[in-house]
Amino acid sequence: MRPLRAPTAPPPHAAPRAPLPALLLALLLGPLLGLTGCVQVNGRGATLAPHYAKPFVSVSPVVPAPVPTGYDPRADASAAVAAALAQSRLDGRPVLVEFGADWCVDCQALARRVTDPAVRLVLQRDYRLVLVDIGHYDRNGALAARWIDLKRSGIPALVVLNPDGTVRATTQDGSFANARTLSSDAVAGRLVAWLYPAAR
Repeated sequence: MRPLRAPTAPPPHAAPRAPLPALLLALLLGPLLGLTGCVQVNGRGATLAPHYAKPFVSVSPVVPAPVPTGYDPRADASAAVAAALAQSRLDGRPVLVEFGADWCVDCQALARRVTDPAVRLVLQRDYRLVLVDIGHYDRNGALAARWIDLKRSGIPALVVLNPDGTVRATTQDGSFANARTLSSDAVAGRLVAWLYPAAR
């Protein structure tokens, strides 16, 4: 039987170190050595994260624009459109003018679509919405006539104005006059399409 020996402690200058995993070592040394692409480590490939020469550009948060849902017969529609255009010139959001009336079933249907989260998000982030009450086609007719013929388009009728006041799009084709048949996705899709008009 061999005599038991007390274990000897390692010298203080030779403290044991745990080896770094090969992948971690490659990731640490890769940028220093100019390695790119896929590095072979123990026969296995490990893709290094891409190197970005410039940091990402920070985007300032968007302040949600108000989204009205009712037509106010006492409102000064011309002043409301002018105020929206003045704000539009500051932030670049187009102004969406909606002509309609509370008695109109399709206007009520469109108002319900506006409360859908997807539609509301696009309106808050990308537009300045102004609702204009037309009464029984006896109110704000001159304002509407600047951009659209309500007797041909029916209501609700929408006009999209650029920040400089020029017309970007209208529903002169009557495509929103049957708003009760439109899904929230269809309304949101049209709003997005107006933001990015097709190149001619």
